[in-house]
Amino acid sequence: MVSCLMRRRLNRKWQGLARVAVVVLALGATLPASAQQYPKTELRFGHFAPATTAHSQVDQWFADEVAKRSGGQVTITVFWAGAVGKPAELLNLVGRGAVDIAAVPASYFPAQLPLLAAPSALPLAMRSRQKAQRIVYDLWESTPAMQNEAKQNNVWPLLFHTLNTYHLLCGKPVRTLADLKGKKIRSQGEYIPKMLAAVGAVPVNVLPGEFYESLQRGSVDCMVLPWDLMVAFKLHEVAKFGSTINLGALISNPQWYNLKKWEQLPANVRDLLTQVAKDALAVDLAKAEESERNAYSVMKAAGVELIEFPDQAKFEALMPDFINEWVGAMQKLGKGPDAEAMAKRWKALR
Repeated sequence: MVSCLMRRRLNRKWQGLARVAVVVLALGATLPASAQQYPKTELRFGHFAPATTAHSQVDQWFADEVAKRSGGQVTITVFWAGAVGKPAELLNLVGRGAVDIAAVPASYFPAQLPLLAAPSALPLAMRSRQKAQRIVYDLWESTPAMQNEAKQNNVWPLLFHTLNTYHLLCGKPVRTLADLKGKKIRSQGEYIPKMLAAVGAVPVNVLPGEFYESLQRGSVDCMVLPWDLMVAFKLHEVAKFGSTINLGALISNPQWYNLKKWEQLPANVRDLLTQVAKDALAVDLAKAEESERNAYSVMKAAGVELIEFPDQAKFEALMPDFINEWVGAMQKLGKGPDAEAMAKRWKALR
């Protein structure tokens, strides 16, 4: 009788231990084992901007989050501020696999990326960072020609970054529309020069590595950038007059992945990168808002006079329809139907 009782107790004990073992094994399968499923993957990321910009901070968050979610198996090392190549070289470097990922605006490559460059190039076409984010993802997902353009350059974009609205920072005050006439203003691409020329300003091409020195030496009178990028590049140290003129928001850059590398990554690694990129959208907007607010305070504390621009309506009345202008340029390249479809959708989303 005792032995039967002992056997029943031992059976209950072993059954209990078995249940505990099942739970432990289940936890092991869902926690550490999930991280171990990712193969060891190391990605090199060449970035055109310094680590201090809002979108650079989001890219660092992205790299940290990928490492965290993969249990350290998937790592991304970022080389900031052109450390692996100048901005004008980065698209080619990632396309031929010299780096796995690159960050550089598509608008730096209008000949190679005429469709993808548009959201990074057209002033006054997107009124806010929120609109810019919505528009670029909608266009990318709904336009096969944009996707084909990326493939032709052996790249695949992930995580398009949005920028805050653009303003002016100048060595001398800009108080009215008339003050813009004759001003040498930093420019890029094809359409920002047209915007500046429409008000009598002189567009000057300046790459990021030359921002500070060009403003300090007076080779440009004004810089066209969002407030937070002005502070990231420390331009408030050498120019003390900001104008609240609103030139619209733009897309900064996506993360460009080498297409061959992207396609060869294990499916679960691609899924991880894609999911973290989706989660980063809210981070991108929040970081942009925080950076804009902080930059405004930093500039005021540094003695920058932020001058309200009273002639916004007059300024916009002088501007061409930049989306229509872009469509006309695309028609000359034989890309008219794709550009027209993009323009129709773009204007509906504004």
